[in-house]
Parts: sequence; structure tokens; C-alpha cells
Amino acid sequence: MPSPLQQRSYELIVRAGSIPVKQPLDPRVQLLLERLFRNAIDLGAELECALGGMDREMFQYHTYELNMLIRQVKLWIRLLDDLGEIEPEVAQPLHAIAEEVHALVLAALRTLKAERN
Repeated sequence: MPSPLQQRSYELIVRAGSIPVKQPLDPRVQLLLERLFRNAIDLGAELECALGGMDREMFQYHTYELNMLIRQVKLWIRLLDDLGEIEPEVAQPLHAIAEEVHALVLAALRTLKAERN
């Protein structure tokens, strides 16, 4: 059974991949959408690497990578929203899921840090 982090990360990937866009698409906006989707996919892949890691150090390494990727995803969502390229009813759930995923990743990092001390 998938963890809450796996479930929410997967939902983030699906929502990022199904953002309705205006046509014709400005190349700059297309780049932002591609980066958002690519980072969301990389986030899911990195999560699976963390969970499938052979030891604690590998889990910790991949969890730090998750933190970097979710911060990038949040940046792309914020930029697209601020530029008005995604509708508010699409942007709000994306922001919420990204924040939830980030909170889960930060909780994992805090747990790792507490266990190390």
C-alpha cells in the first residue's frame, strides 16, 4: 500500500501533467510547463529510490534530493500562477498538494535528523 507521500506525489504528477493550456502556447510558458512536469516526475522517481534504498544513508540522500525537487516544483507552479498562465481553480489545488508533499518531505528530514542525534 502506498504511503501518503507516494499518493500525494503521484497526484501532483497527474495534476501537473493535465494542466489545461491556452493555444497557441508561448515558448516561454511551454518551457515552464515542461520543467514543472519534469521535476514532478523526477520527484516521484526520487521518492521510489528513497523508499527502495538499501540503507539509511541512501534514504537520507534521496530525501534531501526530494526536498530540492519539491522546491523547484513549487517555483514553477508559482511562476505559472503569477504569470496568469494557469487558472486559479487549477493553481490552488497544485499549490496545496505541493505544500503537502513538501511538509511530508520536511517531516521525513526532521525524523532523520532526530534519529541521528
